[in-house]
Amino acid sequence: MTASYTHVRVLCLDAEGNLLLMKWRDPVDGHETWEPPGGGVEPGERLVDAARRELLEETGIACTIRDRYVLAERSDTWKGEPRERIEPVFFAAIGDAEVAPNMPTIEEAATLVEWRFCRYADLDLLDAPVYPPDPFDLVAELVS
Repeated sequence: MTASYTHVRVLCLDAEGNLLLMKWRDPVDGHETWEPPGGGVEPGERLVDAARRELLEETGIACTIRDRYVLAERSDTWKGEPRERIEPVFFAAIGDAEVAPNMPTIEEAATLVEWRFCRYADLDLLDAPVYPPDPFDLVAELVS
């Protein structure tokens, strides 16, 4: 039996090795979360294709993403609903690409607060939880 995943994430490193994180605000209770670009997998879509599409939609960046991923557990809430799932996490080296979100839905545009590139040492300084909590460990696993 093949596992079915509903969401993907893409860990993006710039030319200096900083990780791209996006900050989202829950439209129901206002809590915020930092996470790499990603989102839902459409019916019949390959996981790597979903990762490429979501990266392009959320950042405006089109780049090569290898068909290799690691799995990360997710346990949180969004819009008052618990999210318990496992997400495939991909890697992309984006160099000096400029972030220019192209959110396809009004809700996505309304809930994106900001984005930034973070060094490993800066993760603990962020003002909201980071998902996955160990993104640089996952990057190391993906590029090894």
